[in-house]
Amino acid sequence: MKKIKWYAYMLLVMGTFMVSCSDDENSANKQTEVKFYLTDAPTSENYKAVNIDIKEVRYSIDGETWENLPITEATYNLLDFTNGKDTLLSNITLLEGEHISQIRLILGDDNELVLEDGTVVPITTPSAQESGLKFNVQENIVTSSGYAVMIDFDASKSIVKKGNGGYSLKPVIRAYVVENTAAVYGNILPAKVPYHVFTVAGQDTISAISDTTLNNYFMLHGLKTGTYKVEFQSLDSDIVLFSTNVDVFGGTNKDLGIINLAQ
Repeated sequence: MKKIKWYAYMLLVMGTFMVSCSDDENSANKQTEVKFYLTDAPTSENYKAVNIDIKEVRYSIDGETWENLPITEATYNLLDFTNGKDTLLSNITLLEGEHISQIRLILGDDNELVLEDGTVVPITTPSAQESGLKFNVQENIVTSSGYAVMIDFDASKSIVKKGNGGYSLKPVIRAYVVENTAAVYGNILPAKVPYHVFTVAGQDTISAISDTTLNNYFMLHGLKTGTYKVEFQSLDSDIVLFSTNVDVFGGTNKDLGIINLAQ
C-alpha cells in the first residue's frame, strides 16, 4: 500500500514538472509582431516636397547587436505624412518580451528639396550614408502583445539653409511606441488660415501646422501620460493666440473639438 502511494506521488510530481516545463517552453516561444511606421512633423516653409532616400533601416534590442528590417529601398516625400498620416516601412516578428531600444536609418544620395517655385535642389547629408542616423525609442514598452514603432522625422527642423544658398540635412528624429502614447487633435477657425500648434514634452517640442484642406485639422501625436499646455500661434508671429491645458492618458486620443481663434 505504501509503495502504491509512493508511485502515485512520484507520478504527480513528474506530471506537474512536465506541465510546468511545457508552459515555460510555450511562453518562451511566444511571438509578437512589431510594425515600423514613418511620419513627419509639418514645416512652416513653403516647400512642395522634402524627398528622403531611405536605403536601410536597422534595429537593436540590446543596443549592441543590429538587425536589418526587410524594406524596399525608396524615396519618401515627408510632406505626405503630416498631421497623423504615416506610411508602413516594415514589420517583423520578435519573441514576446523583446523590445526595440534603438533604430538606425541609412540614407542614400538622392535626397532633394522642391521649393515653392518648383526648383529642385539637392540636400547634402554628410554623415547619414556612412554609419546611419541612430536614435533611441523613447520609452519602455509595456504592451503585452504586438506594437507599432513610429519614426517621426521632423522636416522643419531637419532642413538647414546654408550661406551659399544650398541646403543640408541635419535630421531631427524621435521614435515612440504608439500604444504607449496618445494624440491630441481638433480643428481651428477661421478654416482658411493655417496655424502653428505645439506643446513642449520633456526635451521635445511636438508641433503641427493645421491643414486648411481638411477643415484646418491639426494633430499632436506621441504624447505620454501627463498634463500638457497646448499653444496656438500664427505662422508669422511668436505671439501665443490661445493656450489650453490638456490631460493626456497614454493609449487614449483626445479630441479638442473646434478651437476658435477668430474671436
